This record gives sequence, C-alpha cells and structure tokens, in this order.
Amino acid sequence: MMNGLQSVSHWQSYFGNPTGAVLGIFNAAYPLGGIAGVFIISPVADRWGRRIGLAVGAALCCLGAALQGGAINLAMFVISRVIIGAGSVVVAGVGAPYITEIAHPAQRGTATALFLTFYSLGSITAGWTTFGTFRIDGAAAWRIPSTLQGLPSVIQVLLVWFVPESPRWLVSHGRGAEALDMLVTYHGEGDHNDPVALFEYAEITAALGAEQEEPRTKLLELFSTPGNRKRVVIIVWAAICSQMSGNAFVSYYLSPILSSVGLKSDLQQTLINATSQMLSWFTALYFATLPEKVGRRTLFLWSLGLMWVVDIAITAGSAEFAKNGSKAAGYAVVVFLYLFSPAYNLGFNGNLGLYIPEILPYRLRTVGLSFFYFVQFCFMILSNFAVPVGLKNIQWRLYTIFVAWVVVEFVGVYFLFPETKGPPLEEIAHIFDGPPPAHLNKTSELYDIEKVEVEAR
Repeated sequence: MMNGLQSVSHWQSYFGNPTGAVLGIFNAAYPLGGIAGVFIISPVADRWGRRIGLAVGAALCCLGAALQGGAINLAMFVISRVIIGAGSVVVAGVGAPYITEIAHPAQRGTATALFLTFYSLGSITAGWTTFGTFRIDGAAAWRIPSTLQGLPSVIQVLLVWFVPESPRWLVSHGRGAEALDMLVTYHGEGDHNDPVALFEYAEITAALGAEQEEPRTKLLELFSTPGNRKRVVIIVWAAICSQMSGNAFVSYYLSPILSSVGLKSDLQQTLINATSQMLSWFTALYFATLPEKVGRRTLFLWSLGLMWVVDIAITAGSAEFAKNGSKAAGYAVVVFLYLFSPAYNLGFNGNLGLYIPEILPYRLRTVGLSFFYFVQFCFMILSNFAVPVGLKNIQWRLYTIFVAWVVVEFVGVYFLFPETKGPPLEEIAHIFDGPPPAHLNKTSELYDIEKVEVEAR
C-alpha cells in the first residue's frame, strides 16, 4: 500500500511531497500501531477465544481503512495507519496460533506456513489497485485504494463465526467435549473412533494438564526457565532478521529507490510494484510447502544467504548507476529488487510464521507471539525512520550496512536455531525443555500410532 501510494503524484502533492523523516513518520505509524496492538493479543485470544481475537483485529482494520480513505491531513492519515497496524498485528498474532492449533497433524506445517503468504496477496491487490487508480485526476487516486484495504477485514468480521474454535483453547477452558467434537469432525472425518483424533485429544489434555500444574506468571514466564530463555533469544533474533535484512527499502521505499536509478514515472513505479508482488506471492505459496520437506532451519539459512547475494547486487548496481549513469546497472537493480522478495520469502514468510508458534508451548503461545511482534515492530520503526534518512543523505552506500549485517544474522541462526521438523506440536517443547516427567508423559507411547496414521493419509 505505501509503496503504491508513494508512486501516486496526487498522494505526494496532497501531503506535501514527504521525504526523509516525514516520510519515515508515514511508514512508521503502522509499526507504532503494531506495538500497541501486541498488548491486546493475549488478553483477548486467551480469555475469549481465537475467533473473537480475530474479529477484534479485523474490526480495528476496518476502522483504520475508513479513516485512511477519508484522511484530510497528515495527522489523520498517520492515526489511521496506527489503527491499521494495531488491528493487523492482532489478526496475525491470533491467526498464526489458531491455524497451528486447528490444523490436521499431516497438514499443520504447510497450513501454518501458508498463513503469512497471503500478505503477498494483499500486496498484489494494493499494488494493482494503485496502478489502476493513479491515472485518476484528484484525491480519489489514493483514497480508493486506501478504503479498499478494509474489504478483507470486513469479510473476516462477517465469516469468522462460521469456523471452529481452537480445540486447545476449548480444553484449556474446561470444554473438552467441544474440543473432542471439533477434532472428530475436522480431523477424524466424523468417526468417533478415529485414532488420530483420539490421539490428538489425549495429547492436548495431557500437555495442557501438565502446563496447568506449573505456576503462571504471564510474560515473566518467558524468562523463567533455560528452555524459555532460549525461546526468547530465538524470538528476538528472528524478529531482527525479519526486519533488518534489507527488506525495509524493498517493502516501504521502492519508489525512492526506483527514482534513484532513473525510473521516476507513476506508470513505471506502480507497474513494478504490482508485478513484483505477484512474483512474491507465487514464490511464497510454493515455499510454504518446503518446511515439511527440507526443514525450518535449512530454509532460514538459505534465505539469508540468498538475501546477502541480492543485497550485494543491488548495492553494486546502484553504485554503478550513481557514478556513471549506466542504464544497464539501473535495470540490473530492478531485476534484483524483484528477486529480493523470493529470497526473503524462502525463510521469513511462511516458514517464520510456522516456526515461532510451534516453538512456544500452548500457555505461552499468544504471549510469546505478542513479544515477537513487539520486537519485530520496534525494529520496523527503527528501519522505517533510518532508511529514508539514509537514502537521502548517503544514497546507495546505505545498502552496504545490510550486506554486512546479513552475515551476522546468518551466524546467529546457524548457532541458535534448532530444527523442529518432525515431532507433533506438543512434543516440540521437548527440544527446549527436555522430556516431561514420567507421570506426566501420558501420550509418548501413542506417538508411533499417530505417525503411522498421518503418513498413511
């Protein structure tokens, strides 16, 4: 959305052609809202359920889209972006654990990984909408796409009541019979004797029973054990990698980068924005099938390696264009801007959306995701303020910072991130915490039964 609007002349003129810190405020408003929204995720989703959490987030997005479409000044536009940021992080923070908790064991990895790929579908819609409206002579050129971004949230608010509630949330609130019915209906094809559905129910009740025997301290519990502290380190590092690998200037500042290599017209910039998002989504959909095949950690490492190569190419091409005005170098930059999103999506789109929820036990899942998004949005704000100032003051030299930093990220992932491919959701906790005491390990003997059933299906 913001990439597209920055390429629309009427948006630029309406808000006084923002650059540098002012442009940073426009883009930083979204993560500022996200920081506020993270404090809503756990209280709403853990107390009233995943569906209500999704509805609350979607309702905030509807309100923000309406305000953005009707914005009459800078303050109103920024406030609308804050509200959209808050709503979006609630939807993401509730949606990821929700998909993880309702998916069939044979489909959990791919289903959860697919969740965040639809970010790219929204980007495609935003990109082509701004491409279609930039020709309109007037404020409607940016008001129409601003308002339309609320449509998916309207659909969510209306239809979320027709999907099942998380069986893990139901069990945690003493509604075990409803949880079993959900598992039998959606995982056992209506068969009350289905071994997978019965295993899941036994595993969920055993795991949540064991968790309830331990003291609850909300956010502080994230730091209470060696296993949890390792989770926190991984969460922080993953959040940093997701925002500080060079994706900020591709996601939010494509317009000034294209201008810096000679592509300045509304037509060129909106077309590149829209088509690059299509490539991003198509690759994200395919990459969402890979975590179950090649593993989560492997995808993180390959993604960082490829982003490092792309960052180097963008830096070299931009430097050559700035020094010699080479059109070939400018076009090369565009090619690698297209390739950045697939490189990022390989490890930090669906794969990241799968990895963070599954390394967290149920009692910490929404709290941990809230913490993850808090850290992520903090670095998004830093990046959104720093990138436009850097582009204005040091031009292409800014990219060299990301080239060096991605190497540091790679080393951190290599030494910190364990592989989680294979075990059922509840048993991933053993990687961090060790096996539970014998008297609480009520389902270990059933693991092979579930594995055989899942593989057969």
